Amino acid sequence: MSRGITRKSKVIIIVLVSVLVVGILILVVNNLMQTSQKGKELQAGLVITEGKNEEFKKVNINKADIETLIKLPGIGPVKAKSIIDYRENIGKFESINEITKVKGIGKATLVKLLPYLEIIGDSAEVKSSLSSEGGKAITSKININTASLNELTLLPGIGEKKAQAIIKYREEVGDFKRKDEIKNVKGIGDSIYKKIKRKIKVK
Repeated sequence: MSRGITRKSKVIIIVLVSVLVVGILILVVNNLMQTSQKGKELQAGLVITEGKNEEFKKVNINKADIETLIKLPGIGPVKAKSIIDYRENIGKFESINEITKVKGIGKATLVKLLPYLEIIGDSAEVKSSLSSEGGKAITSKININTASLNELTLLPGIGEKKAQAIIKYREEVGDFKRKDEIKNVKGIGDSIYKKIKRKIKVK
């Protein structure tokens, strides 16, 4: 009888030890898997973060193309095209807040866009352009009788089409004698003239 009990005890002990060993092995394997998974997640997180940092470059809304604009939060293909249409028809944005004048873009979208947008000051571009073209005197005002196409497009509200119209007017009618005569050019009305009158000259 005692031998039987001893054998049973041995079997029980062996079973318990086996279960304990298997349990320990399972715990070790699980810990290794979790550590590996955390490492992968951390690595993936770093990649994502790096990607965001790469994408987090301020976009100049006066120069960005449609592909760049589409990537901005809250801006799809339709709104991106509306932004470009606004630039071509109305002219360059004078402030980031002005983007709310574009169809489909409200204050909620503006809040999302603010961290991603910038506007390079017109005056700095005008000075740089005038300085590099023909050694002209550096000034913030543009002579609408002599300005090139590129110089004219630096004016707020003046895109390439309107700049071409100004040059065509000069060629057909002659030089502007007064600044407000620019309103005779097709597509330039009171609203645009108010934006540019302090930035232009005729002599």
